[in-house]
Amino acid sequence: MRGVVLAFVCLPLIAAADPIIFRIGTGGSGGTYLPIGSLIAKAISGTNEHNRDKAFYEPQLIALAQRSTGSVGNVEDINDGLLEAGLAQADVAHWAYNGTGPFENETPHKNLRGLATLYLESVHLIVRNDSQINDIHDLVGKRVSLDEKGSGTRLDMLSILDAYDLTIDSIKAFYLKTSDAIDRLRSDELDAIFLVAGYPVKVVSELVADDKARVVPITGPPIEVIANDYPFFSVDTIPADTYKNEEAIVTIGVPAQMIINSQVNDELAYNITSMLWNANTLKMLRMGHPKGNDVKLSSALTGMDLPLHPGAERFYREQGLLDEL
Repeated sequence: MRGVVLAFVCLPLIAAADPIIFRIGTGGSGGTYLPIGSLIAKAISGTNEHNRDKAFYEPQLIALAQRSTGSVGNVEDINDGLLEAGLAQADVAHWAYNGTGPFENETPHKNLRGLATLYLESVHLIVRNDSQINDIHDLVGKRVSLDEKGSGTRLDMLSILDAYDLTIDSIKAFYLKTSDAIDRLRSDELDAIFLVAGYPVKVVSELVADDKARVVPITGPPIEVIANDYPFFSVDTIPADTYKNEEAIVTIGVPAQMIINSQVNDELAYNITSMLWNANTLKMLRMGHPKGNDVKLSSALTGMDLPLHPGAERFYREQGLLDEL
């Protein structure tokens, strides 16, 4: 009988390092936060091959893009430690951190820190094609979705309506997820939808392509007042041909930012910031979503009102960006 050859499997004596779970709050399926946040999560995770030759590579990092209600829900969950990071509008982050505006009756969210400004979001006023709504004042008495509670859109509308001498009571307000609002507009159960997101928004493009809706400009003196009274708002335009529009659509813009919890390790925050601005990450963003073209290091601190996380601050100081402030 021939000898039996035994194969031994050599097991490591030391267990692999524990994974680093990094949860990123995004938004609903109808907006921009979910696709952009998902691309960022994929780009910075340790499984992404393009980071392996970098000094800031985190092999144990598992970044997870989590669907959420949007800006308000994200800043609250980041502050409470239920998320490590998330996307949020600059105005919502400002109000939450300082305990002002819509957050004046809450304890200031002092665990919030800035990581990066990503791109400018545009206020979309979407109306049914057969409606007689041609400007914001025509919304009086109409059925209007202000997005779901927990979204930045809903908070923005309080300031915007007030600037135009309108109130919630002057319209028939609904608080719906974007997908639900789109369905109701298609079935003639809504007249208009407000949505704050980076253009082009896929569901809006589909509505316009189906000749169900159009995007209405937000213009007039109040838009200048808003831009002057709130440092995070600015006059914005949605370019021609974005939604079959022959001319640019004037509206209001607000920066979309990536916010992080102050308790995240400084070195990890530095590495994540570095990976975010990696050339390959920027390429993934450009290829993955039209708004990815606007994510640029040169505007990483534009409209950044929150204190920077020390890890992010170190990165920007090395890049010479803080010297320009």
